[in-house]
Amino acid sequence: MSLPVLAKELSVGDSVPDCTLLDSNGKPLRLSDFRGRALAMTFIFTRCPLADYCPRLSAHFKAAQQELMKAGGDNWKLLTLSFDPKHDTPAQLALYAEAHGADTARWTFATAELEEVMRFGSAFGLTVTTKDGLIDHNMRTVVIDPAGRVQHVFKDGDWTPSELVWEMQKAQRMKP
Repeated sequence: MSLPVLAKELSVGDSVPDCTLLDSNGKPLRLSDFRGRALAMTFIFTRCPLADYCPRLSAHFKAAQQELMKAGGDNWKLLTLSFDPKHDTPAQLALYAEAHGADTARWTFATAELEEVMRFGSAFGLTVTTKDGLIDHNMRTVVIDPAGRVQHVFKDGDWTPSELVWEMQKAQRMKP
């Protein structure tokens, strides 16, 4: 099964559309709630069995979180969105966040209705298909500046935490 996509993939400088999410505490939030700060966002599912996919992205976010905290400043957030809302309930996301060393004041785990996550993710080139209960997906990690514009899109999982931190620091210097 493939899900709906937006007509146009966003480019650097484009405004990021808003979407409604549900965080790991079961509270609704909007992407626009992060405006005014640099935001790094990635897409995962918690039961991903491939070490070089979702677990790698989460490990990189943990390392980036540590680097950003050492660098000081509070004008940043990390956001991990699950595209498996049926399994990745708020309670499951909270367990996953804890297991991956997330400082929940800095790193939010969330999901939404599947169609909403897929519509939103497709704006960055995320593709997810399911067949016989198996999920296949590509990887996207996005840095958004404080004004809500695309700063950078990592189109695979080969980026390093230091590269993400560099993009986040660059985004932090942008005017909201």
